[in-house]
Amino acid sequence: MGGLDELLRRHHIIICAGSGGVGKTTTAASIALRGALAGRRTVVLTIDPAKRLANALGMRTVGGSGSVVTGDDLQPGMLTAMMLDQKGAWDELVERHAPSAEVRDRILNNHFYQHLSQSFAGSYEYVAIEQLCELHASGAYDLIVVDTPPTRHALDFLEAPQRLADFLDRRVVKWFVRPYFSAGWATLRFVNRTVGFLFRRLEEATGISALVEVSDFFTSMSGLFEAFAPRVRRVYELLRSSDTCFVLVAAPEEQVLTEAEYFCRKVRELDIPLRTVVFNRTHRELTAGRQGVAADEVTRLMMRLLGEETLATKLAENFSHYEMIGRGDGLRMESFRRILPKGVATIEVPNFNSDVHSLADLRAMHPFLFAA
Repeated sequence: MGGLDELLRRHHIIICAGSGGVGKTTTAASIALRGALAGRRTVVLTIDPAKRLANALGMRTVGGSGSVVTGDDLQPGMLTAMMLDQKGAWDELVERHAPSAEVRDRILNNHFYQHLSQSFAGSYEYVAIEQLCELHASGAYDLIVVDTPPTRHALDFLEAPQRLADFLDRRVVKWFVRPYFSAGWATLRFVNRTVGFLFRRLEEATGISALVEVSDFFTSMSGLFEAFAPRVRRVYELLRSSDTCFVLVAAPEEQVLTEAEYFCRKVRELDIPLRTVVFNRTHRELTAGRQGVAADEVTRLMMRLLGEETLATKLAENFSHYEMIGRGDGLRMESFRRILPKGVATIEVPNFNSDVHSLADLRAMHPFLFAA
């Protein structure tokens, strides 16, 4: 047992983060498949708005309530794939915590709520955290693998609970539920010129023209806010608990590694432990450490095999180009390893000849992800 197997054995939640286009979703799906093949009831949840998870699993679609993955020695119910339904998840949150059916309907039909649940900055990431917590609390799964949005948004994912908690601060909420506020602009503009300016900016940002909708939203949601601060604390406890670990997926490219370095610094500031870095789609320098392997020598070898000088020369040039890419990848990865905190493991997965579009493709990653 080696590589990521140790993380699978020790943790209940594995969160995969990384830049866009580095194979983060396929890595998350491959880890989840490994857990399911080991007999653990596993769910892989994608928060990436792009629908890459279904493609990686060879499925047509993945639903918000979960789609059972079948095939490849999987027992029924062992692997479930789920894509976050932002609006649906917010509605479920309201239905779970609303004190009555009347309050629930009032919130769900409120225009400000509908805007908040679909486009307010950070609301997507927050509801993703809520979904993760619900899956964890349900006890339905032994292993939860989370595929986050690209790096910068992944940091939004980590900071969303506190950001929303600040937005829903009780001192702020008290403002919105004052009687003059629910009376609308006509009354509000006489109360305080500065307040009027601030709320005009709010209207411009949200596109909600009727302030009474905002006031009604906060009044209806007040019961939910009471429990919000403790819920945010529980979220951070879960993210930092020994049950949870973070895996950073990166490609050995300069720009990607710069973003990866930023991510490492931010998670350290948030006191969230990073366990492993997966270098995906790497190229290997085959002649590393060997002296005297020159292009001319490769050309002569090709000539002996093919007997055609033009083709032999082109193949030798191609080989030299590949070696140069492999040398660059190796140097950048080595440089990145030096900035990692002690105890963070690194894994290399080579660049495959084709994209990953099936369970068999995901399984082909296992010898590298889980190498002893």
